[in-house]
Amino acid sequence: MARKRVKLIHTSDVHLESDTFGKSEEGKAYRLRIRQAFRAIVDRVIAEDADLFLIAGDLFDSNRVPEAAIEFVWRELARVPCPVVLIPGNHDCYDQRSIYKKVDFSAIGPHVVTLTSEEGEMVTFSHLDTTVWGKGMVEHDHTFRPVAGVLPRHRDDWHIGMAHGYFVEGDEGHRSSLITPDEIAHSGLDYLALGHVHVFSDVSRGETKACYPGTPAPLHLGVNNGGSIVVVTLDPEAGVSFQQQRIVLA
Repeated sequence: MARKRVKLIHTSDVHLESDTFGKSEEGKAYRLRIRQAFRAIVDRVIAEDADLFLIAGDLFDSNRVPEAAIEFVWRELARVPCPVVLIPGNHDCYDQRSIYKKVDFSAIGPHVVTLTSEEGEMVTFSHLDTTVWGKGMVEHDHTFRPVAGVLPRHRDDWHIGMAHGYFVEGDEGHRSSLITPDEIAHSGLDYLALGHVHVFSDVSRGETKACYPGTPAPLHLGVNNGGSIVVVTLDPEAGVSFQQQRIVLA
């Protein structure tokens, strides 16, 4: 039996509560813009009638965020009508102080899933003929390989991965959380949702489509502009395709 057609929206590196500009008025304005961008993404998930929403790390700028930021995320994810899958990034990593250990986001509803196992784990959405695999980042260093050890395909589902790290073409051993072309090409994934790089980048290899969506609230744009997300379509006849979409703030 053919797999179902699935549409997903992929974001990463939201960096809620960024302290880039400190406590200045510029800092307050930037933090507000980040919230506006994330709310706009949730609006887009709803408007696009997406089947799945992926957040590939660094939803928060650190593991020390005010209660108001947690409440904001709680309200926004509660609005999402489809499954949501999150993984930690290097800014909100899964260490002893992790926000994902302090707050059980699955209590928002059964549609919210956080993948935190350091060895990698998989969640299955049978109604979508889809499995999603991801790892929890505990330490952002050279020993952590975000795409190593991908679990094999479950049944004949769409096989989607999530990873937060740095894609390298050659030998850059000084970098942390490396992802190589061979790891992507041999992953067996239909789509790999990446995070860590703040600009849209297509790093597809072999049969696996893979990209960074870019941050939704980049530093270099004005207050009324946002960044981008990726809309991915997994079609049993046409295959896997993705498109960068801009987030423009009101």
